[in-house]
Amino acid sequence: MPGTVKVGMPSKIKKNQDLKLLTFFASLCLYLSAVEYAIPKPLPFLRLGLANLPILLGLEVFPIYTVLLLTLLKILLQAFISGTFFSYVFVFSLAGSISASLAMIAVYKIFKKGFVSFTGISVAGAFANNLAQIACARYLLFGENTKYIAPVLLVFGLVTGILLGLFCNAFAMGSEWYKGCCGKTVFAEGESLADGGSFNNFSTGTDAKKSSCGKKEAFALVKFVFCMLSFVFFIQIKNLYLLWACILFFLLLDEFLKKGRVKLLPSFVIILSVTFFCLLTPMGKVLFRIGNWKITLTSLQMGLKKSGFLVGMVFISQCAVDKNLKLPGRAGAFVAGVFYYFDLLVSEKIKFSRKNVVKSIDERLLKICTGGVE
Repeated sequence: MPGTVKVGMPSKIKKNQDLKLLTFFASLCLYLSAVEYAIPKPLPFLRLGLANLPILLGLEVFPIYTVLLLTLLKILLQAFISGTFFSYVFVFSLAGSISASLAMIAVYKIFKKGFVSFTGISVAGAFANNLAQIACARYLLFGENTKYIAPVLLVFGLVTGILLGLFCNAFAMGSEWYKGCCGKTVFAEGESLADGGSFNNFSTGTDAKKSSCGKKEAFALVKFVFCMLSFVFFIQIKNLYLLWACILFFLLLDEFLKKGRVKLLPSFVIILSVTFFCLLTPMGKVLFRIGNWKITLTSLQMGLKKSGFLVGMVFISQCAVDKNLKLPGRAGAFVAGVFYYFDLLVSEKIKFSRKNVVKSIDERLLKICTGGVE
């Protein structure tokens, strides 16, 4: 019956379905972190907070400890995307994200839904995030000069907090996918996404049947390990020519493995758009001019590096993902699941409707979660 959640589910099955939901939400954090990385920003620790959307929405889906776990995963994935492990940016992200999540959880639990909307929760999280980052800036970077950037952070956080909260309000009200995650909507098989009845299946490490490892499974495992090691090497590359050489290698490898079915148009759009926005801030030697617009060498290199990193990450991810991949245990299945969903998120373009953006996103998420994407 629509609007009801099945009860009496065995605890082991319920844990497996919770793990699948957590895996998908973590892949959303990875995807949105990649999108946010491509957006130019005046300060390296200044973020729009797009990767916080799954955490904000997750307040109604998961218990508190799972929301905190998702926050830690988001921090690690953001650092993975931007290559900021063991840097001050990672410290800023850690302090800000933990503070924001604790503030959002507190507001959500104290006032409950109905007394405060996602907008209020988002603003509370943004305010806590900014206070933590201002404290880090005071003691780690700028000292007394932090007072000059504090107003910028607070105003920026207020604006983005309101916008993200408004989007979450609209999305929560109009999204069948989200209602399914909360157990409020059932689908064709009579179960909500929270029950796992319609969830696009992958092994959680506990629900997989033991089977002998054939040649296809062994090849998929070797390929996955190779791609993960390549990720570690890829994010450390400083030389632009070497970076693009790696991108070309994985593009050709993907074309071979997928038999020419790799979609290149989204990658070209990323390269052009990211490079264009970087060129809007002139830096370095002037190469040529278009009217009053200076095309500079450093800005061009920065744009090609950022866009190349994003495109390369997509190609490596697509190479790593394989339907025959089987990793041992929950941790292995979780990693494979995150990249599995990430590949689906980046490989399929959302067809936005100007009249209903929420519906466009919702349809895409439903297709991915319920196995409607090939």
